[in-house]
Amino acid sequence: MTTQTNSADTAISAISAEQADRLYWLGRYVERVYSTLRIFNIALDRMIDRDPETYRDFCRRLSIPDDIYRDAADFETRYLFDAGNPDSIYSNLSRAYDNAIVLRNFITTETMAYIQLALDRLEHGSAAESAFLETQRVADLLLAFWGSVDDRVTDVERRDLLKVGKYSERLDLLLRLDSQEYTIEALLVRLLAHTRRVEALLNKEALAELRDLSESGRMPGRAQLLHLVNALH
Repeated sequence: MTTQTNSADTAISAISAEQADRLYWLGRYVERVYSTLRIFNIALDRMIDRDPETYRDFCRRLSIPDDIYRDAADFETRYLFDAGNPDSIYSNLSRAYDNAIVLRNFITTETMAYIQLALDRLEHGSAAESAFLETQRVADLLLAFWGSVDDRVTDVERRDLLKVGKYSERLDLLLRLDSQEYTIEALLVRLLAHTRRVEALLNKEALAELRDLSESGRMPGRAQLLHLVNALH
């Protein structure tokens, strides 16, 4: 007796564990840079206009050390551009680029190029007159990256893994920043929509619990939800 091979299962079996990990983390690192740049610019406005110590609250919320910075000016430069700082925007974008290089045959060279261009902007950013202007250019390039993913990455399973990483990272940030509950619930729905075709590559227990929470409308404490989101892969 013959059986028909499920095309989704075949596509999933073609994605190695290492490749799945790189796709997921590429999505997370790109989103981390894009979203934290937006948060950084808000914090920067507050540091300039009201309280130079605002950066300490920024670091606390994102669970990164603040004692490595001498003052607000040192934070502004090193958080954005310091390749030796593992929490910097530059370091996170470098990690995204490292993953993109390995995945270029799947995400296309044109898509990868947007990350390269964004990294180039940051490499020259510390010498620029306006850090804000440079971060806006980087953010625009990362938006172009996601547009290219949607246009050029034809493999839906690999594209979904990228989006699972993207929305996991965004949820992580929203939970840390005490965003409103309805925003979190809506984003969880978007995340779960991208898990259906790739659930075999995700943590089954965490995924089942997240689906149950979303369908029931019963949200746990933020620490528990943060744990589930980060346990998904």
